[in-house]
Amino acid sequence: MIVDDNMANLILARKVLEDIYEVIPVSSGISALECLRDMPELPVLVLLDIDMPNVNGFQVISEMKNSKRLMDIPIIFLTAQDDDITELESYNLGASDYIKKPFTANLLKKRIDIQIQLISQRKKLREYTEDLAASVQEKAKRFVELQYSVVEMFVDMLEKRNSFAGVHAKRVEKDMDTFLSFLVRSGDYDFSADECETISFASKIHDIGKLCIKDKYFDIKPVDDKGKTHDSDMVKIHTILGAETISKITQLTSEDSNFMTYAMKMCKYHHENWDGSGYPERLQGESIPLEARILAIVNMYDNLRYSQNEEKNLTHQEAMMKIKFLKFTMFDPKLTDAFISCGREISVINP
Repeated sequence: MIVDDNMANLILARKVLEDIYEVIPVSSGISALECLRDMPELPVLVLLDIDMPNVNGFQVISEMKNSKRLMDIPIIFLTAQDDDITELESYNLGASDYIKKPFTANLLKKRIDIQIQLISQRKKLREYTEDLAASVQEKAKRFVELQYSVVEMFVDMLEKRNSFAGVHAKRVEKDMDTFLSFLVRSGDYDFSADECETISFASKIHDIGKLCIKDKYFDIKPVDDKGKTHDSDMVKIHTILGAETISKITQLTSEDSNFMTYAMKMCKYHHENWDGSGYPERLQGESIPLEARILAIVNMYDNLRYSQNEEKNLTHQEAMMKIKFLKFTMFDPKLTDAFISCGREISVINP
């Protein structure tokens, strides 16, 4: 599109360019804006005179740059003004080029040719960027699908090894999802929706280390001098074995994965206690990863409600009282209070 109130200039510019381009001559700034608003297919370039009555070139470019539909059209100013201030103002307003009148046919063609090449290059770059983004998105999607497949594979292996362990993993995922949603609603924790989903799903494989340990060791509960039972040393290493397994999976891919990070921390640290008496590293307080502290409570709740010895199963209220009793010793006190507050929602999915 060529916009100029001087008919001689319009005719000259059109004659120079019409063998190469489809040219739209417009004789005023007002007409140019009206045409641009109504055109179904926009011009790829606008040649714009500055000195025009009523609406000058500066006003036209300002209107175009404030329109989402028109703002990306490159603009070359054609003007008889020969001063640095006008030229600088043209570029400040967003002009792509500035040609002083009178111009030669070859100069006009060359300057337009440069802009057309830039437009073509920008289009190719945009298409490349879009293709790259789509490729990255597809790759990320495949990686997420792989993660989910790995989790389901491990849960399936747990279930085949011990049906109780597999069902336990699935219940823990549901309780984690419910508890995490409650924590976010409370306003005290800022997990995103994606993080909640990732942590909940990753929690399903917190016990995969048990795949490496013989079943008989899980029946051994040593008794200390106070008559309390504890996991055997052999059982305790399931936290380390699980974390090592996930670490090896992580090493096989170049992708950074929050999912694997969450899974590894929950595997390794879900038996750490708030007072430092847990295992495998006897971490204490907030040095225990947050996701592991959350899982510790959820895991204990499920173990209290659904043990393999049904005679020892506790009711929802009994399990909640037990967890409350373990506040400050096994569990993060703030999270414990939150879990008790979330009790009604937990009970709905664990009747």
